[in-house]
Amino acid sequence: MGNITTATRTVLLLVITIIMAIAYHGEAIACPQVNMYLAQCLPYLKAGGTPSPMCCNGLNSLKAAAPAKADRQVACNCLKSVANTIPGINDDYAKQLPAKCGVNLGVPFSKTVDCNSIN
Repeated sequence: MGNITTATRTVLLLVITIIMAIAYHGEAIACPQVNMYLAQCLPYLKAGGTPSPMCCNGLNSLKAAAPAKADRQVACNCLKSVANTIPGINDDYAKQLPAKCGVNLGVPFSKTVDCNSIN
């Protein structure tokens, strides 16, 4: 059980994401689901550059999972919490992430956003 390859890690993350999506199907979105969708974005959020395809796929999945205003507000609060909890997340990179992935999320990713103002 030594080293796990990047490919194995990616497949494992994808399987977990699918399981989480199935588990939450039909229910309101929750922070563990939001965090799972964006786990692959952490390297970008800390160092900038170009987000990975897995990160952008997660962002698209988050958009699909949060169609209602209440879901978007929950997702916003989750993103805000992560941005303020995990050391090294750059707020400017976070704000740029949706545009870099070509996803109109409808939820700002920022340490200072007022999530109650989300439509």
